Parts: sequence; structure tokens; C-alpha cells
Amino acid sequence: MWDYDAFIGKAQLYFSRAQNSADDESTLWLLLGLEFLLRAPLAKIHPTLLADPQAGGGESIMQAAGYPMKVNSGSPKSIATHTVIARLGAVIPDFNKDRQSEATALAGLRNEELHSSESPLIAEQEHWLPHFTRVADCVCSHLDLDSLHLVGAEIITHGRSLVDAADRKLDHLVSERIKEAKAFFSKLTAQEVSARRSANAQSVVKVASWKERVESAVAFLNLLVCPACEEPAEVKLEAVRTTNERLEDDAITRDVVYIVRELNCQVCGLELANTAEIRSAGLKQQYIHHEKESIEDRYASTLEPEYGND
Repeated sequence: MWDYDAFIGKAQLYFSRAQNSADDESTLWLLLGLEFLLRAPLAKIHPTLLADPQAGGGESIMQAAGYPMKVNSGSPKSIATHTVIARLGAVIPDFNKDRQSEATALAGLRNEELHSSESPLIAEQEHWLPHFTRVADCVCSHLDLDSLHLVGAEIITHGRSLVDAADRKLDHLVSERIKEAKAFFSKLTAQEVSARRSANAQSVVKVASWKERVESAVAFLNLLVCPACEEPAEVKLEAVRTTNERLEDDAITRDVVYIVRELNCQVCGLELANTAEIRSAGLKQQYIHHEKESIEDRYASTLEPEYGND
């Protein structure tokens, strides 16, 4: 029921139907096929990741693990699409909040078509195909699959051209926003700049102290340079992935990968609202922090006091 190869085969079948259909019918086949593609990475890890843990008192989990109980009637139940998308965020490093939002929007588009009296699929392809292409490319790359082959060369090529156009449009918008912030900063009086710097310093100090707690103040504070006024700017970071722990120099070490979600400069007013805008502004998007913990600190609380050894 939750077989990886079967999901890929079914997705490819639906995508091939999309290639041979027209307009909104093609869109529906693509969105239906995407559902199977999204579930494939979880099935590849283990089918239990797709089983509803609440259904039938855990029968679905047992079924996915290869031990059907057959106590209650009914078929095994799968987890909802929104749960699939959330789990992909933990499984696929590049399936970030932007990809998750796009996948959620595509699932909503499909549901609106199937479960309402509306006809959302009549929308122009430029409104949804870039989202579909980014999500499909991301999942296929993770699975070492060629999306051109799986989805269809014509569809993916068209989608990538729309993605490029959307990226160029965003690059232009962010560039204009930076120019406006620079112009605003250039018109400030010396007293206004000083006051804004003073207010901004309070925020940056808070950010710095938080970064120091993870022993990476310098690396992260280097990022806090506004591309418009070159003043320190507060950013919102999000930990997206953590590597397995390893032993190095008698210390337990792991790497935590952070991405920059937002930037807010209190001096010139520049705001970058998501990772796509961070990229368009030419800022580094990802940072890796190496966390270390001594073996003594890790297990100190578990050691029992020794008696009679004095």
C-alpha cells in the first residue's frame, strides 16, 4: 500500500496523462500525480511514516510494518497531505518553508477543484506551474530522479522558464526596494542616523547575546550587514537540519544548519520577508554551526556518587 516504487510508477502514470491532456484537465493530472511524488520519499525511508497512527488502534502502523493485525474491519489509513508535507521538511534538507508553502498551496488548489463548486484550475499556468516545478524538482533531486523524465520534458521546461521569469521579477523588486532604502538613508540627518543607530544597537546586542549562547556570534553577526545602508541588521534564523552526533577530541559534536528567513534593518527600514528575497538581495542564506558538548557534561547528571572509597 505504501511502496516506494509503486508511488513513483503511479506518479509517472498520472504525469503522462497530463502530457496527453489539455488545459485544466492536464493541471488536475499533474496535481494528482504530485500527491504520489510527495509521499515517495517517506515510503523510501519506511512505510510506517505514511500510516495513520490513530486509525484502528494502531492497525495501520502494524500493517505498514508488515504485521497486519486484522482485528478491526476497514483498510489501513494514510496520514493527511499536510502531515506528509511537514515530514518532508524534516526529511529533505532543501524542502524548506517556501517549498512547504508551495506544496500546501498546490494541495489546496487540487482540493478546491475536487471538493467545491469552484473551478480554480482555469487559472493561468504562470500562477501555479512555477510552484509545481520547484516542488517537483526539489523532491526529484532528493530521490536522484530526473524530473524531465518523470514529469515530462515539455512541462518541466515550461515550468522552469516561468520560474526564471518569476525569479527575475523578484530580483527586480528586491533591487528596487534596496534602492529605495538607500535613498531614504541618504536623506536622513546626522541626528536621525545617530538616533536610529542607537535604537538599532539595542536590537543587535540582543541578537549578539543569543548568538553567543550558541558560540557563533562572529559567523552570524557577519551576516547582519544591511545591503542598503551597511548597518547591522537583525535577522530571523531557523534551524532546518541537524547531523548525527559524532565523537571528536573527546567531545560530542553535531552540526546544525541554519537558514536566514527574514531581515529587518531598523536604520534604513529595509525588510526582506523570506528566503527568496534574501537570495535576491545577494545575502548568504545558509550557515552551519558546530555544537560541542563534553562527555563529562553530557553524562554528569547520570553518574551515581561513590561511597566507601575514601
